[in-house]
Amino acid sequence: MSHVSVIILAYNQQDFIEKAINGVFMQKTDFPIELIISNDCSPDKMHETIEKVIAEKPNHVTVKYFNHNKNLGATPNFYFALKQVSGKYLAFCEGDDYWTDDNKLQMQSNFMESHPDYAMCFHNVLNVSPNSEINNTLFSNVEDRDYSVLDIYNHWLVHTTSVFMKTETLLTEAVKKTLVKEDLLYFDTVLYMANSLVGKIRGMTPCMSAYRRHEVGLSHGVNHKRDLRHNELDEVIGSYYGGKIKESSNWQIFNRSRIAFNNSLKNNEWNLAIKHLQWMIRKKGNLRIYWMKKIQK
Repeated sequence: MSHVSVIILAYNQQDFIEKAINGVFMQKTDFPIELIISNDCSPDKMHETIEKVIAEKPNHVTVKYFNHNKNLGATPNFYFALKQVSGKYLAFCEGDDYWTDDNKLQMQSNFMESHPDYAMCFHNVLNVSPNSEINNTLFSNVEDRDYSVLDIYNHWLVHTTSVFMKTETLLTEAVKKTLVKEDLLYFDTVLYMANSLVGKIRGMTPCMSAYRRHEVGLSHGVNHKRDLRHNELDEVIGSYYGGKIKESSNWQIFNRSRIAFNNSLKNNEWNLAIKHLQWMIRKKGNLRIYWMKKIQK
């Protein structure tokens, strides 16, 4: 059994995948690493690149490479990869991102091993972008402190490349009940939140990975059709956790759909406007919050 399992989800990233894999291979650890690469039937030359790179793997890394013969979709591919995990801990790196510190896994493992009451830790991540205003900035400002599940949900703090978590979390009811839908958007956030039911979550200030921000990324730009899927994600999260998270979920759904509704009307996208209006009606209790915020401005 490996100490740490690392998942790389890969699709249409032939120009980046080698750097992602080598970021795992370069890790200096006193424990074995299991690398799970799940290629979602990528139409480019990524398969050939992956096979060439993993042929030179170091001895402390075991590679499980899956090259699917049909496209599963991002979320089902994630679910598939999770089922292949055998390590005590779990880390991630998307196929177009990469790790920059060869002590990343050892540092995070040392913290988790010496603090068994923690279920997850994460660190700062550098943005890499052709946009000079974004390039070399931090993805988020992660402080060296504990973070609550509400912090994780309300703020886009945790980047995939920074996560180091207990695989024990995969067995929780939270994962079994929230990681179900095959088109769930930002499915990784749901998993990170589930760690709060196993133990504490710790932020770390070192910057040890890089996030490539480009136009093909899942979260790039304004997309009001994608906003509908985001609403479904927030509904799943709010329904499961309840309390303050549900209050926040309801507000985020209402406000996101309010903006999308207005923009869709301006663009004569009537069907899209109606769908967002339906979400607004479902969350109409947040209208009072909206007017209070508007008055306070």
